[in-house]
Amino acid sequence: MRLAPISWQRSRLSTAQPPFHSAATSFQSHPPLDPQTRAVSLSRRQLLAGGVFLLGFVYVIIEVLAARAWVNPPYNWALNYISDLGYSDCARVLGRQICSPLHPLMNLGFMIQGLVFVIGALLVVRVIVERRSLRWIVDTLLVTSGVGTFFVGVFHQSLALSAAGLNWLHFTAATLAIGPGNVGIVLLGILAARTIHWRSYGIAILSVGLIGVVSSLLLVAGFDFGIGKGFIERIAVYPLNTWTIGSGVGLTVVGVRDFMHTKRLRSAAPNQ
Repeated sequence: MRLAPISWQRSRLSTAQPPFHSAATSFQSHPPLDPQTRAVSLSRRQLLAGGVFLLGFVYVIIEVLAARAWVNPPYNWALNYISDLGYSDCARVLGRQICSPLHPLMNLGFMIQGLVFVIGALLVVRVIVERRSLRWIVDTLLVTSGVGTFFVGVFHQSLALSAAGLNWLHFTAATLAIGPGNVGIVLLGILAARTIHWRSYGIAILSVGLIGVVSSLLLVAGFDFGIGKGFIERIAVYPLNTWTIGSGVGLTVVGVRDFMHTKRLRSAAPNQ
């Protein structure tokens, strides 16, 4: 009488095995991607990141157009700040005569550059940085910079903003755009330089980021060495644009090269 339940339990266990075995078989039926497939995926991600970063040319074109639109007075690249191009009134501010006819376009340019920076950074960091914890740190710094750039355009300087006592919104956005962005580029450069595939890229952007960090500290300290605070600001800001456009060109070229190379290998494989 006591053997019946035992045999019943054994029969239950034996009938329960096939589903688990079937699940394991089903799981094993999806093997990891082969190296060539992974290479194609990486090439596509490189091309996507490069394509986004190439949109950084839009900001450069807008800045040049906005500066050339100044007539009385003409825009001074050494003395005027970049934000002066987005100032929405004609006024004298801290000894600088400002009148930017294309200020709406310039502020749109800030917002476009911010979006390009955020989206491009999220894409390129995932291509280069494998460790999730390090990726999160770099993402945070670069995304903060992009968001800051976007809000430089939203909270553009004006007499109304100054009268309301809200100039701090613009200056906070500008600080977030410049500082964290350069530090993020430096950190990404260090991580990339430690790899074989991205070593040259890492060294290049590390150099660019260090120039931005040093210039940012000089800007905060108020040192311009007689060349103009606007010029020092540009040395602090333009490394961000250099990284954006340089990465766009580099990732696009490398992505196309790797994609074509992998495609040739895959097409030649059946003939081997």
